[in-house]
Amino acid sequence: MQTEVKKSWFKQFWPWFLIILPMAAVVAGISTFIIASDNKPDMVVDDYYKTGKAINADLSLLTNAKKLGLSAEVVQQADGLLIKMKGLETNTSISFSLFHSTQSKRDKLSMLTADAEGNYHFETDQPLEGKWSLRLEPFDKKWRLEKKVIFPSEKITL
Repeated sequence: MQTEVKKSWFKQFWPWFLIILPMAAVVAGISTFIIASDNKPDMVVDDYYKTGKAINADLSLLTNAKKLGLSAEVVQQADGLLIKMKGLETNTSISFSLFHSTQSKRDKLSMLTADAEGNYHFETDQPLEGKWSLRLEPFDKKWRLEKKVIFPSEKITL
């Protein structure tokens, strides 16, 4: 008569197979949580009421620019942008903002001063490509010129 030698449970295939499946799900869940918490979306707004009020203020600044007869011509160059303002009485410094449509890390904000010819220069070390929101406004925030643009572009009129 032959006697069967029983293997202990940890030497068999099926218990380890059944243990590995839930463990893989736990590891995947933890890694998904870590990835999600590190890469929060930029487009989520916490307070919609304040955002709505800001939109109304933005519209009044845009209408002020129209009343003053302000316009701008933006020309893309190899090292940045050349901005020619029309309708300004004095060549005061302006706030220049480029907001990327999906990645807030790529946003660019700077204060520009006019050169001797009255033109403003924005210099960047990286080429501008893709969809951006371009905004020009004075230091005292009395008016605003704004437009959504797609780079590369030869000439943009605001």
